[in-house]
Amino acid sequence: MKTGQWLAIATVLAIVALAVFTRGAREKSDPATLTTREVALLCTTDMATAYHIHPELAIRINGEDIVIPANIGIKPTCMTSIHTHDAGGVIHVESPVEKDFTLGDFFAVWEKDFSQSSILGNIAGENATITVTVNEIAVETYEATVLGDGDKIRISYNSK
Repeated sequence: MKTGQWLAIATVLAIVALAVFTRGAREKSDPATLTTREVALLCTTDMATAYHIHPELAIRINGEDIVIPANIGIKPTCMTSIHTHDAGGVIHVESPVEKDFTLGDFFAVWEKDFSQSSILGNIAGENATITVTVNEIAVETYEATVLGDGDKIRISYNSK
C-alpha cells in the first residue's frame, strides 16, 4: 500500500475510535444512565437540580444521639447530590435526576460505614443490634432504605 492509503485508513480508524469514545463519555455523563451511588457522588450545582427532597436522619448509639455533621458532601465549588447544610439531621437530596436514593448512598457520601452488621464502627452481632425505623415503622432494609421526602429515619445501635 502507498503512504496515502495508509494515511486514509489511519484517519478512518481514528474517526471511528473517537466516535466510540465520545458516545461512551456521553452515556456515562448522562445522570439517567448512572447508578444512584454514582449520582449521589456527583458534584453538582443548584442549577443542575431536577429532584429535591429532604429526609431527616437521627442516629443513636447505646442511648447517645450522634450528631450528623454540617457540610457533608459540600465542596468549595460544588456539592454532591446528597449532602447536609447543618448539623440538624436533614439530608438534602438535590439531584440532576430523580432516583431512589438510599441510606447507603448517603453513608457513601459521608464516607462512614453502615449496614445490617455495622454502623459508625459499631458491630452488630450476638450482643448488639441495629434497628432502622422510617416514620416510626421498623424496616429491615438497612442501607437499602430509600430516602423519601419528609421521612424521619432513625438508626439505633444497642449493645446488651
